[in-house]
Amino acid sequence: MEHSEKNKTNGFLLALTLLSIAVGVAAPFVWNRFIDGQLGGITLILVEVLLLIFILVSAHSLWKNSGSGQWKMKSDKKGMVVYTLKVPGETWLKIKIVGRLRARLASILTLMRNPDAAKDVGMFDSYYINGSDPNLVGSDPKLVYYTFKQKLFPPFKHREFVVKSEFSQDPVSKEMKFNFVAAPDKLPVNKRCHRVTKMHNRWRYTPLKNGEVEYEFVYDAVDPGGYFPYALANWLIPSMLPYAFAKMPKILDKEKYRNAEVDYVREVDQPEEMMI
Repeated sequence: MEHSEKNKTNGFLLALTLLSIAVGVAAPFVWNRFIDGQLGGITLILVEVLLLIFILVSAHSLWKNSGSGQWKMKSDKKGMVVYTLKVPGETWLKIKIVGRLRARLASILTLMRNPDAAKDVGMFDSYYINGSDPNLVGSDPKLVYYTFKQKLFPPFKHREFVVKSEFSQDPVSKEMKFNFVAAPDKLPVNKRCHRVTKMHNRWRYTPLKNGEVEYEFVYDAVDPGGYFPYALANWLIPSMLPYAFAKMPKILDKEKYRNAEVDYVREVDQPEEMMI
């Protein structure tokens, strides 16, 4: 019953929005038939402004209340499948990318969690927080905190990410999982950047029998904030992320990743007793 009432409300609002668009387009051509002269021009401008405000507000409401809560395939190109998910009540799309590559697991982890790799993936000013470097004696390599920044074009501030990175590996399948959760209170506020306070990005790397590794990435920024238009982000990000992922094999082929060694990661052909 509640769902039916919601559909009726959305349908009525959609009809009003379409009617407002039609009136806004037609008004300049017929307005002088009703009110002429300077007064007519001022009135027309006011009417157009009010109609525009109503259209924007109603379009926002319609979009926010829309969505199935289910993943839908957006594209399937060059072995990389992109999905989007719209949750009712949220404005930002969630994005999932599934693909395959050839690389050692230690190479992948080094790219994923080493601050020195930031520049290779378009980030900058990255470092571990509060001595959580997984290479330090006594530290827990499965849980680290670090920060990095992402450049944005004017007038938007660069984005600053302060994250908790959780890592796990299945001892049998060797599948690796990463959780990147926003931890905004771990560093003092930087007024030069906009800190992302809500994020839960997830990675999964599953070794396959043919020697490849299947990856699955879920982009869930919830709300990057900073007045960046969500409509622009929902259009840009699903199209831009595949280009970034297409560069991964070339990046992982660099010597610092190709020959990387990580004590707490076990390769597919590495016995369990050899893992520290």
